[in-house]
Amino acid sequence: MKKYIFLISAAILLFCAKGKAQPQLYYTAIGLNAAYNYGITLKHYLNHKNMIEGIVNFNYGAGTTLLYEFNNRHPFNVDELDWYYGIGGHVKALNGRRSNVFYNDRLKHLYVGLDAVLGLEYTLKETPLNLGINVKPELNFITNNMFWIDGGITIRYVLK
Repeated sequence: MKKYIFLISAAILLFCAKGKAQPQLYYTAIGLNAAYNYGITLKHYLNHKNMIEGIVNFNYGAGTTLLYEFNNRHPFNVDELDWYYGIGGHVKALNGRRSNVFYNDRLKHLYVGLDAVLGLEYTLKETPLNLGINVKPELNFITNNMFWIDGGITIRYVLK
């Protein structure tokens, strides 16, 4: 499964290689989210202050998260550094064929819930890359595991 994720991600990045970088503010970026719930992330600015982010997860099953985020420019007087916070929701399905550290019964579980996010991201000037780190607490409505804190490191290719 990890080979397929890598190959799909590499194909997307190569297909989008003609995009131009915006050193301080990009409009759309796609990349990898390295977290416990690893996957692919797509972030798009709606205006200079608001953005949406979609994450497709692949760990122990499949899931999707959609976040509405608020951007705050240049903390610590660093032009390329932004911090953001936001809210959203997720739907995830745990694959019952693989064991999980939190469930020994190997049953299928469905997660539906709310998310919050707080993070920092840095867009490189000379290359069309965006690097980020975040923490993402989740409140699940349909499961025994009600509260979960995820977080991760992201690397995105800036499309435009």
